[in-house]
Amino acid sequence: MEAVFRIGQRVRIEVTSGATTAVCPCCETVSSRVHSRYQRRVADWPTGGQTVELDLRVRRFFCDNTHCRKKTFAEQVDGLTVRHGRRSVPLQRLLERVALALGGEAGARLTRQLQAETSPATLLRMVHRLPLPDVKAPKVLGVDEFAFRRGRTYGTILIDMETRRPVDVLPDRTADSFAAWLEQHPGVEKICRDRGGSFAEGARRALPGIPQVADRWHLLHNLAQAVERTVARHHRSLKQPASQPADSGQDVDERPKDTVESRRIRERHAEVHDLQQRGLTINQISQALGRDRKTVRRYVQAATADEMLRARPRWRATVLRPFADHLEQRWRGGCDNAAMLRAEIQAMGYTGSRKTIRRFLNSLVESGSRPLPPPEPPPPVRDIVRWIIGRPSRLSEDDHQKVKDVRARCTEIDTAARQAQAFALILRKREGGRLMDWITQAEVCGVKEITSFATGLRKDLAAVTAGLTEHWSSGAVEGHVNRIKMIKRTGYGRASFSLLRRRILLMS
Repeated sequence: MEAVFRIGQRVRIEVTSGATTAVCPCCETVSSRVHSRYQRRVADWPTGGQTVELDLRVRRFFCDNTHCRKKTFAEQVDGLTVRHGRRSVPLQRLLERVALALGGEAGARLTRQLQAETSPATLLRMVHRLPLPDVKAPKVLGVDEFAFRRGRTYGTILIDMETRRPVDVLPDRTADSFAAWLEQHPGVEKICRDRGGSFAEGARRALPGIPQVADRWHLLHNLAQAVERTVARHHRSLKQPASQPADSGQDVDERPKDTVESRRIRERHAEVHDLQQRGLTINQISQALGRDRKTVRRYVQAATADEMLRARPRWRATVLRPFADHLEQRWRGGCDNAAMLRAEIQAMGYTGSRKTIRRFLNSLVESGSRPLPPPEPPPPVRDIVRWIIGRPSRLSEDDHQKVKDVRARCTEIDTAARQAQAFALILRKREGGRLMDWITQAEVCGVKEITSFATGLRKDLAAVTAGLTEHWSSGAVEGHVNRIKMIKRTGYGRASFSLLRRRILLMS
């Protein structure tokens, strides 16, 4: 190091190579004859939040090998420079790591903070220039699909289950592609997969008789889907019965609601009985109050005003009278929608208007009657499935009581829950030897969703039995699928298959 200069936010260091010999990059002959000297500028690892540049003075040597096609060559500093490199080896490795982890746009933003600013395109070119690792077939291979565009195009990720590292990435998820890869890379002894049929078919084509292991999580997920369809089919029947209103100990009609009309009736009743006590007849009271004789007679016959209130009709429309009992029963059950009630009684012969029905409902309210509270809605389908499939030790006492009530209301859900819990116990204890007995019972249980699930297990019996017995699972594969989702999101639309494959394999 000969000199150091600071220019703004840049630090420039003048450096001279002190080696007396150099090795020809073509024939690897050691040479000591100097041809010339020249100066090259190399960007180096930033220091102290400042960009560092090396003004490196190097020499060009003669190659003494007469058979070598190079006559002269420039020396390289080990661990610092490479041929035609504008960046030092440590800085180049730093930028390559940034490009692999973040991609082009996000990586470029980070390099600005690191004082090693580089364009997004340059970072992507670095990834494309990196050599890919050699593809070696593992003994235990994990395989699963991932989406390029969800619901449209998919690829395949292959994982070494022993090292939990990705082996290769395929551009589709077809059985032909997977079978071709297995044929080109012999040595696979066991395959861990999900319930997907294409991977099972590809393995059978390329390696007939190879042991296959179905993933336990996918088995439990498929079981949960079957239970969910069963619960959804019977969800309406799980409604709680309408609860009866609390008994106050008194008849509702014994204490009518105090309204303007009821107060007017009480005043008239008091006036009529006052005049009667004075000795006036019904005709005289009728003339004095300007009321009809029949009206006065009803007031006289009523010992109290409450009797008049109870005796008053709740509606006046004779067209509604044949349907009054039905409407009152529906109203007490919690239905107060006049339009809905009108549609119901129209089918029974009602020809009146909706307004008449609304007046009738209002009269029920004014009389002091109370409708039954609406029935409590059933628990959500997803919650019921979680209570059935989940580990009992993780459920609260309230959850245990709720699932008990649900099973008591529907026999099919109770049967499905019993079969599902038995399968979940086999799965968690890895008792694959009991699977055949469970399938036999599930196929005759009477719940079509559970029967369909059991039939599917029978078709893939060897792989499912291995999945419920061995310790292998696709957990590592699913973890890499989640990592691929993150890598795709940092691609900003530039994640071609070639670039995506490199980032998946090289980041590991």
